[in-house]
Amino acid sequence: MEKKATFAIEETVLSEVKQIVDAGLSRSASSFVETAVRMEMARIKGDRLRKAMLEASQDPLFLADLREVKKDFATVDFEEGGT
Repeated sequence: MEKKATFAIEETVLSEVKQIVDAGLSRSASSFVETAVRMEMARIKGDRLRKAMLEASQDPLFLADLREVKKDFATVDFEEGGT
C-alpha cells in the first residue's frame, strides 16, 4: 500500500531526479526516490549486520558456543545422498 509523504530535498538533487525521469531512466520521481531509499536502507542493514558479526567474532562466549556446536556436528553421521 502506498502512502503519500512530504520531504524537503535540495533543489539540485530534485532537479537531477527530474532530469532522470525526463530522460526515461525512471518511471517517476516517486519511484526513483523510493528505490534510492530502499537501497540506503539495505546498505544500513548490511552495515549493522557486519558490525554485529564483528562484535560476535570477538565475544568469548559466542566463540565458545560456536566451538561446541562445531564439535557436536563433527560426530554426526550423514546419510549418503540423504536430505
